[in-house]
Amino acid sequence: MIGKPVEQQDKPAASLQAGPVARFLGLLLVVLSLAWLTELHRFADLVLFTEQPLALAAGLSLAIAASMLFVPGSPKRIAATVAGFVLLALLGYVAAEYQQLSITASMRPGWLVALSVVVLVGILALTGRVVGLVIMLVVCAFIGAALIGPWIGLPTVAPDRLAIYLLLDPNGLLGLPMRVALEIVVPFVFFGELLRRTGGGEYMTSLSLAGFGRYRGGSAKAAVGASALFGTISGNTVSNVVSTGVVTIPMMRRTGMKPENAGAIEATASTGGQLMPPVMGSAAFIMADMLRVPYAEIMVAALVPALLYYAAIFVQIDRIAARSGIHELPDSEVPRFRTLFVAGAHFLVPFAALFVAFIAFQTRPQVAALMAIGVLVLVTALRAYHGQRLNPRALIEAAIETGIQAAPLILITAAAGLLMGLISLTGLGFSLAADALALSGGSGALLLVITALIAIVFGMGMPTVAVYIMLATVLAPALVNAGIAELPAHLFILYFGMLSMVTPPVALASITAAKIANADMWRTSWAAVKLAWVAYIVPFLFIYSPALLLRGNWLEVVLAVFTAFVGTTAVSFAIIGFSTRPVGPIQRILFAVFGIMLLIPPGTDIVTIIVNLIGGAGILVLLFAPQAQRKPASRASAPLNKEEIA
Repeated sequence: MIGKPVEQQDKPAASLQAGPVARFLGLLLVVLSLAWLTELHRFADLVLFTEQPLALAAGLSLAIAASMLFVPGSPKRIAATVAGFVLLALLGYVAAEYQQLSITASMRPGWLVALSVVVLVGILALTGRVVGLVIMLVVCAFIGAALIGPWIGLPTVAPDRLAIYLLLDPNGLLGLPMRVALEIVVPFVFFGELLRRTGGGEYMTSLSLAGFGRYRGGSAKAAVGASALFGTISGNTVSNVVSTGVVTIPMMRRTGMKPENAGAIEATASTGGQLMPPVMGSAAFIMADMLRVPYAEIMVAALVPALLYYAAIFVQIDRIAARSGIHELPDSEVPRFRTLFVAGAHFLVPFAALFVAFIAFQTRPQVAALMAIGVLVLVTALRAYHGQRLNPRALIEAAIETGIQAAPLILITAAAGLLMGLISLTGLGFSLAADALALSGGSGALLLVITALIAIVFGMGMPTVAVYIMLATVLAPALVNAGIAELPAHLFILYFGMLSMVTPPVALASITAAKIANADMWRTSWAAVKLAWVAYIVPFLFIYSPALLLRGNWLEVVLAVFTAFVGTTAVSFAIIGFSTRPVGPIQRILFAVFGIMLLIPPGTDIVTIIVNLIGGAGILVLLFAPQAQRKPASRASAPLNKEEIA
């Protein structure tokens, strides 16, 4: 997939590895999700427990993942496929007989214990193989802690009870994470795949290019816009880097951007898509369920921090372009905004439906997803974009690809469900929260730093949903017990969990972008850290200033948002070393100091007011103080091939 323009990507990499078995099971998984959401079982007078479709979804995901291991046609793949079908059969049996099994579970028969152990081992083995060892090792560590509970001060849990509990209890495998995966993640992945197959991804990239291409550093700004738009619904940072980066990274390089900067811009923009409303990579929906608050409240709270994140990136890109003389693209190579907008305006209708469902009607996320899918299917069937129109074959292919993409995500949420079950059963979460509080010595600031570091380490290599569920289960209680409000605490861990995507040494988004850009991984990763600097600071700020989450009276909110944006701009000048002109080391330090003074949210006490006033006055002096100017070296934009223009 790397190296091909978006419009030439007929099939993503996942489907290229999938055989007919995985494709068929992927289709069944999406059909199961949509059938459950639309309550088709009621038309057949069936009464189902929620755990029944969840068990079947887990079985299908295990079988899909197993059937894609190893080289196609090899004995190992055949054996893995057979093992996957065994797990599917066992979980199919659990789904069919769940009511009776939930009654039998209290007697702990040996055959049910054996069934539970086989399924749990299969989930952990496939999660470790397909997703990565981190979450598997964490779950295994918690299982070990539960088994040796009396020796480490935890309640005694019998091994047979533990196995059955994790499999059948609604607080275990078949709990909230799995329900969110089936009811929310799968529909939104399907929505994103339908959008991609009907030209929506290409349209977003082209729209960003038309909006920013005629400005200084336009190719990089277009890359940020495209990645932010598509990233918020893709649910996977690395997938977004690959999908949009194969177009945007070569385009940035051809207009004079250094390879490591081009890769870093794509990596940070794609990572920010998971933090940008309205969808936020589906993590916000899980947050709303966990906190029992309306989704609109999460979306509103997340808006300003996300805008600050992208503001810092845009300012730095603009200053890099000014410093390096990277000009706008030639008019002949930038799509006409009005023509382009009209050609793909129908893609905006599903998003309008999504916003109306969320804000006006305050519907549940799964209902909003179904509405958006229905509207998208209708408008793309009626109107083509550059010859791409939705037809029955494209619809089926989108469903197949969605199932294949969703299977690993469901495995991760299954593992997260096991983790939540273990914490609930043993009380280990409260113990960890107490340990974190003890380690911080009662200091709230130190607790936040410890939590941030743990979140970055735990989040390495995992997609948004998995990162959030695990961190919300393990770390959020420590922050809440320290007196921090629940919503800021959960947003805090989400931010630092996602920063693992650009923070060395793992930095999957940066590594992927570096490969596309033919750049050094370390240089790209550190360039991404510089671009994303505000995300390392803003979470600490909104913990202490609810105004940045749009909470409080209007004057506090306006002042906090205004000073935060001005401070972000000033610190970005310091990082790049260019404001309205090149700035020397002393001026860079002063821009950083004054910018941080403005980032401190204004309060009612005289100290913060004075600090803000000094910061603002200092920035004005730095901007308008006379200084010899140096003309930046001009770097002409090279013509783009048609394939590089979205």
